[in-house]
Amino acid sequence: MLSVLIPNHDYNCLALVCDLHKQLQECGRPFEILVFEDGSTHCLEENAPMEKLQDVRHIVSRENKGRYRMRYLMPAMARFPYLLCIDSDARVVRPDFIRKYLSYAAAGTGDVIVGGLAPRAETVRDAGHSLRLAYERERECRRDVKKGLSCFNYMIPAAVMRKLKEDDAFPAGYGHEDTVMGLELKHLGVKMKQIDNPLLHLGLDTNEAMLAKSVSAGRNLWHIYRSGRYPGIEGESRLLGAYLRIRRLGCCWLLAAAYKLAGRKVRENLLSAKPRMRAFDFFRLGELDKAARGGGRSSGR
Repeated sequence: MLSVLIPNHDYNCLALVCDLHKQLQECGRPFEILVFEDGSTHCLEENAPMEKLQDVRHIVSRENKGRYRMRYLMPAMARFPYLLCIDSDARVVRPDFIRKYLSYAAAGTGDVIVGGLAPRAETVRDAGHSLRLAYERERECRRDVKKGLSCFNYMIPAAVMRKLKEDDAFPAGYGHEDTVMGLELKHLGVKMKQIDNPLLHLGLDTNEAMLAKSVSAGRNLWHIYRSGRYPGIEGESRLLGAYLRIRRLGCCWLLAAAYKLAGRKVRENLLSAKPRMRAFDFFRLGELDKAARGGGRSSGR
């Protein structure tokens, strides 16, 4: 028995819900689909027809609670023992998508099952979204749970989800909700299993939006680390781990100087039609250092 949870903000996810609903009905098992409009002001009319589908709940909230809060709010509304959590800007690409997850649920798994991300067609090229496309192609589609949890498409036992504790002081900005959840699961001794059951990611950030999100993520990451509430977080984030090694060597001043000198050219590359992932790594490292310098002890020598 499966509860499908889809948090949504200003996105038309009707096609996703219809595809999932069709597959769930074909499997003949009890199910529910919950779509929670998290402060949406757009696409509400487009999404309204899903309310006519059996066992679908379309919940509209005027308050934008944010990605982190939704991770804990929606499971509390679910009725069934397994939770399939999916981002709203996804597309089903396999006819056996639901059946594959149900096979693990039927076996009574206590693991978190991660389905992954489907690669886009190589013909997709867009200079205005080149950074998102490059990151997806070179990093996310090759990602497995050994490199960190991705909450884009995963199934978790409800009993496991109830053991996770919401942090009321978690920063409101974008970034690292997945990192924290992956760390908490490891502390609980819960195994994460990567399977070949991907969804296509339809949402595409512009290059500028991608950089802005990366700045926010750096601030969040440093806030989470400095809070002291997540021991071992540096082992869950390669970026933070690399930065702390630089810090221990007393070389943050050198990083800051290099970022100040090369930052403009790095940004130009990341906004170009052919962004380099090493340049993106350097950008994120430089922004994390800026967050550290502005958020506590000096990260100097």
